[in-house]
Amino acid sequence: MKRLVILSGAGMSAESGIRTFRDMNGLWEEYDVMEVASIEAWHKNPELLLRFYNDRRKQMILSQPNKGHLLLAELEHDFDVRIITQNVDNLHERAGSTHVLHLHGELTKARSTKEPSLIYTLIDPEMKIGDLCGKGSQLRPHIVWFGEEVPEMENAIKLVQSADILCIIGTSLNVYPAAGLMNYTRTAVPVFLIDPNPPVHLPRHVVVIPEKAGIGVALLIKKLKDVAQ
Repeated sequence: MKRLVILSGAGMSAESGIRTFRDMNGLWEEYDVMEVASIEAWHKNPELLLRFYNDRRKQMILSQPNKGHLLLAELEHDFDVRIITQNVDNLHERAGSTHVLHLHGELTKARSTKEPSLIYTLIDPEMKIGDLCGKGSQLRPHIVWFGEEVPEMENAIKLVQSADILCIIGTSLNVYPAAGLMNYTRTAVPVFLIDPNPPVHLPRHVVVIPEKAGIGVALLIKKLKDVAQ
């Protein structure tokens, strides 16, 4: 069974109503990114960050996996599907995908501010000042912010290196280090990109499907039948 590695970004969840920082009416207009997505912001105003991610968590709970998520889950019948997502929502899992690596963290989890290895699954979607880990330190969102290392990057690289097919969905390929993952594919591995507004400069071997996630994944499945033969 061929290994299909998916790299998904904000465009993957946009059709589920998950607002992105770069949407015209999205979160960029309400907050500067460095106010809600940097380690400096946490030290400066933790109450704001807790409130911001509480709101995102509530939005996620009300959202449902879209057609793209569901089709990727169904592909596990024919491929060894491994998903690397830049998204912090749990829509891939709720759609039925069983192998999901979250590159930038997860809204459904919290971790200790002093002991990064202490990670907890949230029961209450509301996080607040005074929520402590088992060792008495304040809990923070389990999110990778600007200014922090990406702990899962090495695992993501290994997955891309193991891919027989790579598909990139709904990401601008502008945010590093995730944007560089495509460069770790083995020679001659087919690479597909699903995005209604793909980057102008792409390697020649990348097959572009200029559609949103739902339609794009359906078209991808047709192309994969040819690759798998």
